[in-house]
Amino acid sequence: MKERATVVKIGGKIAVVQILKSPQCDSCKACAFRNGKSTVRMKAKNELGAEAGDEVIVSCAKDHRLLASFLAYILPVLFAGLGVLVGFFAFENEAYIALLSVGMLALGFGAVVVFDRALSKTKGFGMEITEIINTENEEEQNNG
Repeated sequence: MKERATVVKIGGKIAVVQILKSPQCDSCKACAFRNGKSTVRMKAKNELGAEAGDEVIVSCAKDHRLLASFLAYILPVLFAGLGVLVGFFAFENEAYIALLSVGMLALGFGAVVVFDRALSKTKGFGMEITEIINTENEEEQNNG
């Protein structure tokens, strides 16, 4: 996916970009354009040195929806199932089994947060600025 965006804020090698909704977004339904929003702000890797106010092209090279869904939904359920299994063999009281299962579910959600932070520091699921558009030259070409 490639989209045109405007850099709103810079923080080191990370930029906050604002993306305008394009017509192709209506058929995708994969990102944050919900409830009638026409813009969305996202963090993007800024290896090219874009500045606030620059028009840029951002892209997400790989489609990580399957891995993201697994981490967000399946991993906590697996932790809860492990809690039930361990509790079944470790405790006779069903209340303890239920408490262990709920505790493991919470631990599973904690693991999701840890994975998300770790992946966002690497390539992760995020966007990356791949091109800085020289708006001054575009305006001169359009006017000239």
